[in-house]
Amino acid sequence: MPDRNAHVFFLRRSARSLALSVTVLASACSKPAPKSPADGLPSYSPEDASLLDDNFSGHLFETAFVPGIAGDDPHFAERALRAENIWIVKVATVSREGSQENNRSYELAFRTLKSLTGAPPSAPFSLTISGKDPTFHWLDRVGGAWVGKELLLMVRNFRSGDERVVHFHGEPNTAELRARISQIRAARPAQK
Repeated sequence: MPDRNAHVFFLRRSARSLALSVTVLASACSKPAPKSPADGLPSYSPEDASLLDDNFSGHLFETAFVPGIAGDDPHFAERALRAENIWIVKVATVSREGSQENNRSYELAFRTLKSLTGAPPSAPFSLTISGKDPTFHWLDRVGGAWVGKELLLMVRNFRSGDERVVHFHGEPNTAELRARISQIRAARPAQK
């Protein structure tokens, strides 16, 4: 004949296990879904695309034959204001991907030298320049000679669905442009 105390112990233990399982299941179901990396970021609008256009100023390339001087374009001040981060970076590597028939691009890896605005990137980073961009053709002319080039990189994070994407614009790293960026950003609170 089975021991009654053992039977009661088994029932109590089973009830506690069931209660614990229900508690764990209920708490797991009640947790909010993990946030998307893009939560709270703005969408990339046509206005943003004209400012942070995923390109580099032609003034960074001796063969670009761009009129005027660096920073004289009408979008410079707005770019400096819209960018979350403005970094002085150095090109670490330049590598070409794809062939004439396929999607061609350049992969540029950078080392951050200084952050003028915002936090520096937490790790070395790279950008892809599509074969459809004007910068691609300038890079084709200079190739690996661009390694070691210093530039000002204006960047901002945007939302693309649930993904975080970075859009950018690059300018020459000159004392004049750094001073102008400082003046533009310092004057921003007075504009509000």
